[in-house]
Amino acid sequence: MGWNRFTLAPAGSAGLSSRMASVSRIPGSMETWWIAPNGSVQAAYWYEGGQWGRYELAPPGSAAPNGGIAAVSRIPGSMEVWFVGANGSVQDRYWYEGGSWQGFELSPAGSASVNGGVAAVSRIPNSMEVWFVGGNGSVQDRYWYEGGTWQGFELSPAGSASTYGGIAAVSRVPNSMELWFVGGNLSVQDRYWYEGGNWQGFELSPPNSAATTSDIAAVSRVPNSMELWFVGPNGSVQDRYWYEGGDWRGFELSPAGSASPTGGIAAVSRVPNSMEIFFTGPNGSVQDRYWYEGGLWQGFELAAGGSASTNGGVTAVSRVPNSMEIWYVGGDGSIQDQYWYDTFSKEFHQDLTSGLPLGGWAHVVMRQDGFWSFTTHAHDSGFDNIDYTISAAVLAQDGTVFSFQRSGSTEGTVAGLPFGTPDRDDDYTVTGNNPEIAAKWDSILAGTFRAELDGTDTLVAGVVGALGDLVKQILAAAGKAAAAAIIRLV
Repeated sequence: MGWNRFTLAPAGSAGLSSRMASVSRIPGSMETWWIAPNGSVQAAYWYEGGQWGRYELAPPGSAAPNGGIAAVSRIPGSMEVWFVGANGSVQDRYWYEGGSWQGFELSPAGSASVNGGVAAVSRIPNSMEVWFVGGNGSVQDRYWYEGGTWQGFELSPAGSASTYGGIAAVSRVPNSMELWFVGGNLSVQDRYWYEGGNWQGFELSPPNSAATTSDIAAVSRVPNSMELWFVGPNGSVQDRYWYEGGDWRGFELSPAGSASPTGGIAAVSRVPNSMEIFFTGPNGSVQDRYWYEGGLWQGFELAAGGSASTNGGVTAVSRVPNSMEIWYVGGDGSIQDQYWYDTFSKEFHQDLTSGLPLGGWAHVVMRQDGFWSFTTHAHDSGFDNIDYTISAAVLAQDGTVFSFQRSGSTEGTVAGLPFGTPDRDDDYTVTGNNPEIAAKWDSILAGTFRAELDGTDTLVAGVVGALGDLVKQILAAAGKAAAAAIIRLV
């Protein structure tokens, strides 16, 4: 299946210079936000099996039309969005599953440039950090740790940053964060932090390397690497990359005249050995450049000239390894959605409940080349700590069962007494490769999936027994007396 496109929001929905933000908080959902011409903040959301829905996050007059917007999902049951207010404030809107959106003013009027960017990361589940360009060209940092209030400081002094430029951040490992921004002299500046130390910084790219209004995109595809992209003053696209143990290096990814200096740029790494970036061309096209380990960068025109606003934002997510989705402001102020699915992959997902105050989900991806991934999430909503087991099985059409299992633990309210914060969530991902997946690919495409969540209190036959019972259930549901073979992958 190639790239497909549709109009998510009609003409006039977005300001032509609106930036955009998006998250995928769980594999079966995506959410995106943008600024409307009337200064409201608009949103669209999707849940697997349903249609796209819309809502207004903040009313007219709330947001600066040219200002930054950023979002993170620090845990699967929460999202947080920040945007520059029309008065130069920084506004925070947050959502927790089961509740409605709430908000407050994170930084007062005049704090932020009404044309500058905003960036955010959640390096660990109980923390978030936000950066924005100040009205005086400083870079401001605001941070939050669960159980405390928002705090902040000036990361870089007045004049350091372009008040029209972009800002981007990644957390490649839990004890580190790295931030990049367009300098006041049109350099690209790097600021980094490692737990136990202070913020440090250096000039990554010299003066006049970046366009005044260039956005910046960055990913960390593997823990020991980072890569970022920005638009040069001549409309080129510049790439800078780092591998642990070496120095920063760079090259010109796309030549002069390729990109709109005032347009958006976004990047994803859908699998560890690949990266993909999207940017607006000077003719209102949307350009795609992609890389797979062992090969060279390649590219193509994703959307023809006139499709996109040359001043508008671009945002992207990869909610599952075999999919990418991007959104951009159309030339007519619409919001355009383009999505891609790998037809050589098959995914299975099931939400899970138990007889205890414990819930979660299981997600399996299998690929024609034999690759597989098993991802689970468990959440403790009660008082006691709970040890649990998630068992999952894919039944191929020929009767072969591929099984998966994860045993973990979550903390209840008791773990936080008297003053701490319990770790209620446990997330897990494991990947591998098995030739039997490739051999039985056609049967897997027509396969079925079943998963179960058991707490310690409900595990009667033990961990092995739980998986055996699940295999019996999936076979019975398919009307099969026995499995042709059982292949335990994890």
